[in-house]
Amino acid sequence: MQSYQPLVSILINNYNYARYVGDAIDSALGQTYPNIEVIVVDDGSTDQSREVIEGYGDRIIPIFKPNGGQASAMNAGFAASHGDIICLLDADDLFLPNKVDIVVKLFRSHPGIDWVFTESAPIQPSDLVHTDLQAVVEHLLAENQDTPQKVDFKANIRNAELPNFTPSTSNLCFSRALLDKLFPLPEVKGSSGLAICDTYINLLAVGLGTGYVTKQNLGIFRKHLENRYTMQETSKKRGISAEILIATGYWMSVRFPEFRKLSRKLLSKGRGRYLASNYSNADCEKMASDYLSNTSLLETLEIRLATLYCFLKLRSMDWLKKA
Repeated sequence: MQSYQPLVSILINNYNYARYVGDAIDSALGQTYPNIEVIVVDDGSTDQSREVIEGYGDRIIPIFKPNGGQASAMNAGFAASHGDIICLLDADDLFLPNKVDIVVKLFRSHPGIDWVFTESAPIQPSDLVHTDLQAVVEHLLAENQDTPQKVDFKANIRNAELPNFTPSTSNLCFSRALLDKLFPLPEVKGSSGLAICDTYINLLAVGLGTGYVTKQNLGIFRKHLENRYTMQETSKKRGISAEILIATGYWMSVRFPEFRKLSRKLLSKGRGRYLASNYSNADCEKMASDYLSNTSLLETLEIRLATLYCFLKLRSMDWLKKA
């Protein structure tokens, strides 16, 4: 069992990150674990991304498609993959060289687990420019001291409890058997391109299976102004978050009705954020309307009250900041 080396697919999704995607690909190809395939999906970039990606030749599996949002890119990457284990990597992030090795050891040591969640160290791009990347990697490797913890949160998800251990896209690794249940993802692009994203995937993964969480920084997360969510100002971030929560709640209820209680909670939080932002999106309004049209009077009342609570809470926070 310990000598078995399952194929690991590293899926990189890229949109207009020509300046970063080469580093992401290099970090994937530079894994100490030997049995990998690197699939790079370019989601209709308008910069020089295609030239960068094509420069890797047959060392990677490139996919070029029209812009359709992150879920569409993930669907294309997963459909082209063959791995027993799937690791996701955003084009502006990096994997440390031993990331896949550690992930595979967890899957091999604990047969039957469905996912492994890791962490990434947040670093400003300027720090990577003015510092030797290898030195940064060696520093992070030396700091990695953590014992992975097994997590079974399935009952909690059914009871609408939100996990506090689900990380961002580049820290998510799954068994193929689990992702076969989730893919293809609903291809809801939304205004941000992120309507269906890691939130939908990791909540359902935790609800459907068990896995391991490690606090080891096995990657690097770039904090930069081009990031479509993290570095946005409050109103914009609130609108994107609303879109993600509404789309996740709606499609969770459609495809996984056993998580209906959680879907109501997500939709309520999303509608509250939507109303407290300057955001306007017809898709959000239609998904919320369709959801409410299929609820009982009691559920509708619960959603409206939870929406109002979230809205008032956010507005009070805004007032306090201005005071």
